[in-house]
Amino acid sequence: MMFRTLARLTLRLLAVLLALAAAAAAWDFCTYDSEAWRRDYEHLKSELAKGYANLDWIAENRRLDLPALDRDTEAAILGAHSRVFAFLALRRFIRAFDDPHLRFVPGDRAAFAATPLASDGNRPLEPKLTSLEEAGYERDDYAFCVPFHRLPGWTPLTQAPFASGMVQDLGVLRIASFGEDRYLETAERAFVSGMTKRDLQLAVRALLQQQLRETLRQLSVRGVRRLLVDVTGNGGGTEWVTEVVALFTDRELTRRATRLLASGVDRRGVWSGQPVPSVLLPEDQPQRLKGTGEWTGPLFVLVDQNTGSAAEDFVVWLDENEVATVLGSRTAGAGGGYVDGGGRIRLTACPFDVKAPNCARFLADGSNEIAGIAPDTVLPMTTASDGELMRALVAALAR
Repeated sequence: MMFRTLARLTLRLLAVLLALAAAAAAWDFCTYDSEAWRRDYEHLKSELAKGYANLDWIAENRRLDLPALDRDTEAAILGAHSRVFAFLALRRFIRAFDDPHLRFVPGDRAAFAATPLASDGNRPLEPKLTSLEEAGYERDDYAFCVPFHRLPGWTPLTQAPFASGMVQDLGVLRIASFGEDRYLETAERAFVSGMTKRDLQLAVRALLQQQLRETLRQLSVRGVRRLLVDVTGNGGGTEWVTEVVALFTDRELTRRATRLLASGVDRRGVWSGQPVPSVLLPEDQPQRLKGTGEWTGPLFVLVDQNTGSAAEDFVVWLDENEVATVLGSRTAGAGGGYVDGGGRIRLTACPFDVKAPNCARFLADGSNEIAGIAPDTVLPMTTASDGELMRALVAALAR
C-alpha cells in the first residue's frame, strides 16, 4: 500500500514538473525576441574583432572559417525561436575558437550600474570590505591528485596550503593554484575589516610566499636534494606566479614579453572573409625576473592537460631558461589572459557576458601559448594505471 501511494505521489510530481516545463517552454517561445539576440551577436562580433587578442592566430593556425562560422551562428539565432537555443548557438560560436580564456561569465548588470566612480570620473573606486565573504575566497583542493603514495618509501610531510612529501632524496611539492582567492584559510588569517580586495590579495600573497619558503626549508632540512613541483590541475591565477618562479632559482631569467592590444584597429571585415590582421602592439623588450634562490638544486615540473594560464607561465619561465625539466603531458593551452580585468563584452538579451583575452603570450620559438606547452618527457598522465604512471615517473627522473 505504501509503495503504491509513493508511486502515485511520484507520478503526480512528475506530471506537475512536466506541466511547469511545458509552460516555461511555451512562454520562452512566445516571448523570444530574435532581433534582440541578433543585436547581441553583432555586438559580440564587433567587440571580438576589435579586442580579441588571439583571433588572428586562431584563424591562421587552426584554419577556423570565420565567415562560415558567422553564417551558421546567425542562422541558428534567427531560427532559434527560444532563448535556450539562441544561447546554445552563441555557446557553439564561442567554443569554436577553443580558447579557455574566451568564455561566458554571469552578467551582473545591477552591480555594474552601481559601481561608484573615482574623482576622475573614469576608473571605478574599489570598495572596502566589511567581511571576508564579500571577497569571494574559496578553499581549493590542495591534496595530491597524482598517486605519489604508490612510490616505495613515500613519506608525506606538509598538508594545506602546499602539500609536500619525499622519497629518498626526492622532494615533491604541490602548488594547486596560482590564484590567491583559492586559499580561504590563508585569507582568514590575513583579513582585516576595511581592506580592499587588492589589499587582501596582496596580504594573502605575502603569507603564501612565506609558507612556500618555509615548506622549501623543511624539505631541505629533511635531506631533499631533488625537487618535483606538481602543478597538475593548476588552472592558473594571477601575477603572483612570477614571485613563485623566483623562489626556484638564483639566476636572472628572461622570456618573451606579453603582447598587449593596440587600439583603433578595425577588423569587422573578418566575418565576411577579409584577412585577419593582428591587433597586438609590437613586441616589447623581454621580461626579466631575478631569482631569490630559496631552491637551487635539480628541479622538475609535473604538468598535465589541466595545467593552464598562469601555471603555463610558471612552466615557460623555468623550462625556457633551462632551470627545470618538464614532465607529463601537453598543457591546457590557456596562455595569455586578462590584463586589468580583461575585455568583458556585455550582452543585453543574453543573461551572460563574454570575457575575451586582451593579451597574448608567445614562446621562444614563436608559437602561441594557446597551443599548449609540450613536456620535455611525456608521461601517460591519463592512460596508465597508478602503478604504471609511477614507474614511468621514476624512470623519467632517473634520466
